[in-house]
Amino acid sequence: MKHFFKAVAVGVVVLIVLLVIHVFCNTHDIHLDSTVTSIVSSMCSLLLYQGLIRIEKNKEP
Repeated sequence: MKHFFKAVAVGVVVLIVLLVIHVFCNTHDIHLDSTVTSIVSSMCSLLLYQGLIRIEKNKEP
């Protein structure tokens, strides 16, 4: 169950960061490609989640 909550937390953090990036780009009239943005955000989520899991495995005796 801990892994599920970590995955949800990573997803929420990535979505918040993506929201801030989109708001900033929209206010400066920069248009982002949705396909590239979704691929990059999903890869960032996977890498962050794997990093959290790796840190947890290293701490276990």
